[in-house]
Amino acid sequence: MEGLFGYGIVGIYMALLLLTGKVIGRRFPSNNQSLNEYLFAGKQVPFGLLAPSIFTSWLWVTTIVGSGEAGFRYGISGGMAYSLGAAMGFALLIPVLVKMKRLMPESVTFIDFIGVRYNAFLKDLYYVFALLVAVYVIVEQSAGIALVFNGLFLVSFKKIAFITVILCGIYVVWRGMRGVLYNELFNFFLISICLLAFILFVIRKFDIPELYQGLSVVQSNAENNNYNPEALNLLSKSGIMYAFLAVMIALGQILLDPGYYMKAHAARDEKTIIRSFFTGGVLIWSPIAILSSFVIGYATLSQNFDFSKAVNVSIAISTKVITEYFGPGIQVLFAFLIFCIGCTSIIHCLIGIQSLFTLNFYNSKLKADASEDEKLKFGRLVSLLIAFLCALISIALEKVSLLTIDTFSGIFFAAPCGAIIMGILSKKEMRNTAWISILLGIGSGFFTWLAIPDEEWNYFYGIGCSFFIPILFLMAVSFVTKKKFNFKKLLFFKE
Repeated sequence: MEGLFGYGIVGIYMALLLLTGKVIGRRFPSNNQSLNEYLFAGKQVPFGLLAPSIFTSWLWVTTIVGSGEAGFRYGISGGMAYSLGAAMGFALLIPVLVKMKRLMPESVTFIDFIGVRYNAFLKDLYYVFALLVAVYVIVEQSAGIALVFNGLFLVSFKKIAFITVILCGIYVVWRGMRGVLYNELFNFFLISICLLAFILFVIRKFDIPELYQGLSVVQSNAENNNYNPEALNLLSKSGIMYAFLAVMIALGQILLDPGYYMKAHAARDEKTIIRSFFTGGVLIWSPIAILSSFVIGYATLSQNFDFSKAVNVSIAISTKVITEYFGPGIQVLFAFLIFCIGCTSIIHCLIGIQSLFTLNFYNSKLKADASEDEKLKFGRLVSLLIAFLCALISIALEKVSLLTIDTFSGIFFAAPCGAIIMGILSKKEMRNTAWISILLGIGSGFFTWLAIPDEEWNYFYGIGCSFFIPILFLMAVSFVTKKKFNFKKLLFFKE
């Protein structure tokens, strides 16, 4: 019977996608007939459609369960640190998008910017980074969904992970950017309603005085399974460290995500970009992360559960408190919420990858004079193949810690941020040195992480090295280089 709940949720969401796609097809009959319509929704996307899209794109499964884990690990400061750090990282994306669009109006993503600002080799390297970021996000979301469903309903991890990605891949290929935007709009309301209902149910079960009493025990009782003397300290050292960590992790994930650049390119104007990204990615997103840490992290922490042997602590925390204290109705509500959140993130990544291979890659690598129809067919095919690849990777992660994946990815993706940031800030020519900065960042990051024995601080210093050393290196190169870069190359770039 429990298995029917899990597969029933997948079936309901499939029906919603089918209905949304049908509506798009009838309302916009020319949606699939040109690049401008299919990939950019006519480049007239308004605030009311873009802001919910940004919110649902940035809201991951790991936002809900990850913020809960932060609250569980670090106490009251953990949830605040997670929310403020990640929101600050997202806020820093906005000036990058705006500045890049002003410098290079005809460019869709950062790939072309890298190619003109530096060289063709680095452009190819950033293709790889963009693809790997998308694969990482897709795989983590599908694995997160499957782990939650397996924990709540005992359904097959592999089946849920595989079906989820394939379902999202088919929808993206079918309806393109406009289908993505309208699906995210509908999901914005679904997620908001489900999350509000879930929060109310948890607060009714665990009132504020009870949670505070439980956290007080965690802070004062050394025999508690989760003893933490700073559990009620809003400015704990570990919480502040985690906030800085969240900024760097967020930047590494979003600066290399082509989906955000693509949506900015589809926006009606610059004002719409700024308002939509700040509203969806910061103003609406931040309270959700804080509330999630409250209703999942603090509630679980106050009950003295022991997760020392759990492979995926974040998933174990969320499923444990739900299965222990709530019936099938709340379990289905939470699972549906997680499925909506994960699918919108997967769909966002797939449309970003599709744009890369429809435009950038096909033009520069295969056929510069290709027709729009040829480009669209190639982009759809590659998008489906990548979805299939991600589905296969996902089913292999049942016994793999998501924290391990996050740790590796955080260090790896922080290093390429330096070339993007300094490419915008510096006026000097750095054509043949940017790749060195990436090697220095990745190398120093992993070396520091492995060399420092303290597990609480090694990742913090590791990702710090990976993020800041490339920036410092390129700043030094800029200081000693006399030749200035000709920014008119960017201004007059044509796709």
